Amino acid sequence: MDTGEVAIGTRARYARTGTIGTVTAVQAIGGETYAVLDTTGLLYRLDQLVPAGAVRERRREEIVEDLEEQLRRDREGIYRTDGGQIDLGNRCEGGG
Repeated sequence: MDTGEVAIGTRARYARTGTIGTVTAVQAIGGETYAVLDTTGLLYRLDQLVPAGAVRERRREEIVEDLEEQLRRDREGIYRTDGGQIDLGNRCEGGG
């Protein structure tokens, strides 16, 4: 992004980590221009930010549904083979 695209209230994404936030401040330090994102409170160089207008945040309900589905699939993989031994399908390897 360049300084013309960034204003307080603009949504931006830091491409290297995927961090998304709203710009709360713009600062010039040592010849570089930085933006502060509300989600982290950290400074990000403007040339490392991209507009995040098309990115939508996942609703809490969607996240919970995804986790419940993953838990259901994991539980299906756990079953008793001879009444006492539990086959975890190689989910808990290692141990020593």
